[in-house]
Amino acid sequence: MFRKKTILEYESAIETYPNIITPAKNHIPDWYKKIPKWKNNEMFEVGKGFNITVKHCMPFMDSLTAGYMIVLPNDLYVKNNNGVPFITWNKTEFPPIARQELSSLDLVPTGYYPIEFVWQPGVSNTVPVGYSILFTHPLNRHDLPFITLSGIVDGGLVMNPRGQIPFFIKEGFEGIIPQGTPIIQLIPYRQENWIHKKISGLLKKSNEHNTKTSSLIYGWYKKTFWTRKKYD
Repeated sequence: MFRKKTILEYESAIETYPNIITPAKNHIPDWYKKIPKWKNNEMFEVGKGFNITVKHCMPFMDSLTAGYMIVLPNDLYVKNNNGVPFITWNKTEFPPIARQELSSLDLVPTGYYPIEFVWQPGVSNTVPVGYSILFTHPLNRHDLPFITLSGIVDGGLVMNPRGQIPFFIKEGFEGIIPQGTPIIQLIPYRQENWIHKKISGLLKKSNEHNTKTSSLIYGWYKKTFWTRKKYD
């Protein structure tokens, strides 16, 4: 029996940019694609062992491709105005907004201007009751000149296209943030009740798994436990 697919529903409020939400797998960064599978393109170096890179790490790959991305529907230009970032654009119905006051300086990530901006995503979206969506900065995308704060929204609520999602600009950045840049990653998940519990024997099991991992040059986790996730 086939399970019914769960749907993330969305509608763009920008006529000229209807596909403002797309699968995260469509936004794998170029820098990741350029990383070789082996350091210096050599599988093995005497005295150093196997030169495995992050390209073999399936958890890292899963973080880049999980869920969906809300993308920037228009170019933004960031100008450094006497040490203060100023954002401008040619035309947009949903511009980023600078808030007047910070709720707390503790919200400001290290290396970012202490000025809180908010995205107006320009799209309505929802998931069914019983599911939630993690809204967060695109995972492992430290190359982006901003950082988006995280939040969780429960299913049933239809997000307003003018909903305000905070972000900060990286210190010293000046230039264009191009149209199509992923600004928010959406990771839907089913709501379940959990407990945490101490279990004896897990350390032994982890050592067994580590031994099995070491028996192959690479790929034991992928062959044994990893499952392909589908977000279309």
